[in-house]
Amino acid sequence: MFTPKDPIRLKKRIIGFVNLFFSGQPNNFYFSETLASTCYFKDVSFCYLRFLLIFGLFFSCQQKKHIEKQEGSIDVISVDLSQSRTGKLSEFFEPEINYIWLEDELEEAQLNSNLQQIIFHGDKIYALDNNGCKCISMFSKSGKYLGRIGAYGEGPGEYQNLGSLIVVKEELVLLEGVSGDIMWFSLEGEFLRESNLKDFSGIGVFSEFDDRFYFYKIARNSGEFFVQSLNMKLQDTINYMPYHPERVESEMTGRNYFQKSKHHLYFGMTFLDTIYQFQNQQLVPQFVFDYGNYGQDLEKLNEMEIMERITFMNTHGKLYFRGRYQVSEKQLYAIFNYENNFYNIFYDLENSQSNTIEGMIINDLDGGLDVSLLPIAFAPGKVGLTMPGKAVYQTLMAKKNQMGQVEYENWVKGVGANLAKTAFAGKGSENPVLIVYTLK
Repeated sequence: MFTPKDPIRLKKRIIGFVNLFFSGQPNNFYFSETLASTCYFKDVSFCYLRFLLIFGLFFSCQQKKHIEKQEGSIDVISVDLSQSRTGKLSEFFEPEINYIWLEDELEEAQLNSNLQQIIFHGDKIYALDNNGCKCISMFSKSGKYLGRIGAYGEGPGEYQNLGSLIVVKEELVLLEGVSGDIMWFSLEGEFLRESNLKDFSGIGVFSEFDDRFYFYKIARNSGEFFVQSLNMKLQDTINYMPYHPERVESEMTGRNYFQKSKHHLYFGMTFLDTIYQFQNQQLVPQFVFDYGNYGQDLEKLNEMEIMERITFMNTHGKLYFRGRYQVSEKQLYAIFNYENNFYNIFYDLENSQSNTIEGMIINDLDGGLDVSLLPIAFAPGKVGLTMPGKAVYQTLMAKKNQMGQVEYENWVKGVGANLAKTAFAGKGSENPVLIVYTLK
């Protein structure tokens, strides 16, 4: 438990509680951090007393019904490394694992191994390759190559960079992060129209829950915001999460910061200890991580230059949220780092139970690949990873040698059939196999 003598942890609790009760205000995050920042510069007991006084005044002025609703809307999740354990896929995922090789029979279907984004929509898979073909490749749900959107250039209807691909009202929308262009295509890849936004990073999402765009960019100066929202006509600007000097900037692309469940849009950023939910065009705290004694001192990070900070976090950094997560109807899955090790957190929304998993997650579903983390969000509730086809085949052969011939043959005829079939199909290919797990 924290005490008023611990200023850093006290600050986190103040931010969490004030965010909770002021979440109806668009600038709630700035208000709570401004209040909590006094813990660094003033006597801690005075700060604690000041918080209790303000909180008490606010509490007495609100209706009890409203407070109970807000209290019930936030989950405090313990990330306790002393309770970490090994885990099995069957604890957290549905029984079926999908293996999809993105076929490369045609030369133009060949992809770079480091794809920026992969999304599932309807009967198609779209893959953004910013480093290889600089194009958007289209595949069927089974991995058959269908064609590509390739319009790299500086002219009308062309792009210089692939920022984000999103689906809006059954149209593809490419957010281009260099020129600020927003380009519309049909689901089959036909160019339709384009628009332009100034000071635009190219990272964003569309929320069908309120028919609004949400964009992310790094805020480095007073008056700037990390999140901006526009309506369908690219008007009616709403800003969220203003720059604050005590917040540590991650310098990440932010490509994974927006995530959707079936009914909500969320925002979570590297180094933050909170995942927010957009509710009625307001940013409301939904999940707060309690790091106990393991959390990284963010004040220390703020004193470092960017490259020094990156090196430190990759080698010696204490516990922090990586900004990669997914939310299903029953679970939150999130990835954390601690001293160059990964930890997977699975939080049961129904039972308010947190599971901290260290090391490999044992594949007891089909006996195939054990996994250390699942960094890709393919669709709501679906996470996974990619491997080159020939790497999947090599893994299969290693498993064959480990099992022995008879056991291997029985396995590939049973639960290992899907993995084996995909591995043989892509055994000589650099194109990725998508390995997809569905959260319970």
